[in-house]
Amino acid sequence: MGMLLSVDIGGTAIKTGIVDTVGKVLYKQETPSNINDYQSPLIEVAKDAASVAYEYARSQGWNVKGIGISAAGQINSKKGEVIGACGNIPNWIGVNIKREFEEKFRLETHVENDANCAALAEKWIGAGQKFNDFFAYTIGTGIGGGIIKDGRLLTGSQGIGGEIGHMIVEANGIDCTCGSKGCWEQYASMTALVRSVKMKLKESRNVSVICNIIDGNLDRINGKVIFEAAEMGDQLAKECIERFVKYNAIGIVSLLHILNPEAVVIGGGVSMQKDKIVEPIKKEVFKRSMPAFVSELEIMAAQLGNDAGMVGAVKAFMDKYGIGMK
Repeated sequence: MGMLLSVDIGGTAIKTGIVDTVGKVLYKQETPSNINDYQSPLIEVAKDAASVAYEYARSQGWNVKGIGISAAGQINSKKGEVIGACGNIPNWIGVNIKREFEEKFRLETHVENDANCAALAEKWIGAGQKFNDFFAYTIGTGIGGGIIKDGRLLTGSQGIGGEIGHMIVEANGIDCTCGSKGCWEQYASMTALVRSVKMKLKESRNVSVICNIIDGNLDRINGKVIFEAAEMGDQLAKECIERFVKYNAIGIVSLLHILNPEAVVIGGGVSMQKDKIVEPIKKEVFKRSMPAFVSELEIMAAQLGNDAGMVGAVKAFMDKYGIGMK
């Protein structure tokens, strides 16, 4: 059975491992991305981390056939190059990841956007297996998405399609890191939820359950704290979550009316909050959509969690270069 070196490069962590051609993760490890405030370039940190996984594979006598890479940012998958911004990672735009890895490891390499890889993984062995038309999106620091059409990843002319987090939902809305205003991720991401809670706390004269949980330190607010407070009956937390759910639904409805998919797969940490997040989003989507578009629609949580990027990177490689690899 063939094996691939798989690398998932994110702004917070780099996951590296060995994945076989049926999607099983045989070995994995995680390395921080931000070393010395990025004084060590991300591409160098990624190559060093990949070397550890590669040497482990060799020590086991495993024959690594190629490298699949899932990477943050707008990735020209035809060239394997970062051509668009990704948060605050310095000197990332312009890096040709494919060339860097092929020069170091002398193995064929394919690079794909991380959200696209997550969608591919869910299609291959996750929640999207039975669907040929669906989109997957991840609710995290931002909103990442991948679109599967007729069983294949929809990438666009340069391989950078599917940036659904930057659909504009408010014409004169919040400034976005992409340079625009009112992007979906500024209202429907975990960053947006935390920001809205902090703003409400500063404006409110009432003592919130959240204040007791965080002992007055706003920097300690995160999704876990917000959901915990809501569970305890905190009205401020409940209102912010309701707004968060509403904006998630608004974006999904827009995509439904354009793509007419069979399913929507929701990933990220909040996907674990099925009753509190996934089901309320589903209810709001069905309420706001034209009936025909939801008559057969399924909305569900993703299944692969933190392995999605690595697994999807391998699938992207296999789609590019062939499944054989025996």
